[in-house]
Amino acid sequence: MTHRSALASCALAMVGWLGLAGCQLKRPDFPPNRMIEPQLATVPASGSTAPAAAAIRLLETQARTHIGRRLLHQRADGELIEDAVWRWSSAPDRYLDTALRLAFESSADIRLVDSMNVPVLAVTLLAWQLEGDNDTRLSAAIELRLTGTDRRVHTQVIRADEAVSGGLPGTLSVAAGRLLSRLASEASKQVVAESSIAPGKTPGG
Repeated sequence: MTHRSALASCALAMVGWLGLAGCQLKRPDFPPNRMIEPQLATVPASGSTAPAAAAIRLLETQARTHIGRRLLHQRADGELIEDAVWRWSSAPDRYLDTALRLAFESSADIRLVDSMNVPVLAVTLLAWQLEGDNDTRLSAAIELRLTGTDRRVHTQVIRADEAVSGGLPGTLSVAAGRLLSRLASEASKQVVAESSIAPGKTPGG
């Protein structure tokens, strides 16, 4: 074997050894994603057939672009950071949409209808994050946007929070369910209170 051939063989052997060693290197440990799902209260969806019940069309709930499945923490300076481990099992606006429909369909004062000739309600999730020292509070804010049949618009912002204890996940699942139910219940009350949803009335009138 020539000197050049010997060098080539050694080089190939070295490459092969390095490749084998690379395969045996321990991969870094990344924490697995863990899911949290709000415990929504079960409400009988009886609906209303009363003529005096407010007929509205509920659009699909939306959320601000920064609100995704990752759990958000708000620091003391207001900065929002994503949790590296915990995330919601579905997008928070999907939970809110379910809570709203449960609240409205169980109300004796509201009738959800699929019609273009009734006031339209659009709901946007504005905030949904853990706050306070050691993430002791889950805070949320939603915007109600009610468009009357005359196209006039009335908006209302609802804010609420729920205590969280025990460290993550702690009571977060229960707190999230309660918070969603509170927001949906308050939204239902606001819709009923708006005289604009009655026939012949306009938003804010």
